[in-house]
Amino acid sequence: MKYYLMRQDVTVCDRWVLGDVHHVDNWHFSDPPVNFMEPGTYTLDVRFDGKEVDYSLAGYASVPVLSERAINSLAGLPEIDEPYQNVIFEPVKINNKKVCQNYFLMIIETQIDCVDEKRSRYKKFEVNDPVRPDMAGNYRAFYNLVVDPGRVGSSHIFRLKKYLGAIIVSEEVKRRFMAAGVVGVLFDSVNGDQETVA
Repeated sequence: MKYYLMRQDVTVCDRWVLGDVHHVDNWHFSDPPVNFMEPGTYTLDVRFDGKEVDYSLAGYASVPVLSERAINSLAGLPEIDEPYQNVIFEPVKINNKKVCQNYFLMIIETQIDCVDEKRSRYKKFEVNDPVRPDMAGNYRAFYNLVVDPGRVGSSHIFRLKKYLGAIIVSEEVKRRFMAAGVVGVLFDSVNGDQETVA
């Protein structure tokens, strides 16, 4: 199976820009502590008003926000349909904005260590890093990201371990989003057939 770095398409003309999720440490959405997620409805503001899109990254922690149309296109995948399969959607209210459909935060609990370091070009945090010594051994940046599909297993949606800002999806997720006409998302190949900066 092929895999892709999923990112927001900032070139969509006049798209909205979403702010932080209220009353919660937004970093917890990318690395959720045990028992962090409680069912409920979250709220966020529109930082810059504009056209709704189906996929956005909200606030300082780039929390994925998906429309109902985007979520519905994923029906049938184990991560979506089966309880406790590591991808959770929580309703989010967009304050002071009349929206055309419902929106949800996407919380991805799965983290996979699957970087093909022989084929990738990257930089890691050093032990004596002057700013983030606590991140020693984690990836700082990728000048070309390639994943090893043999280490992914059957996952369709996951974050890269040691580089949690990267959301990786399978070719099936890409196909479903494109077939549904999901707006606001781009897919960069991490299969070694192009240079993908992350």
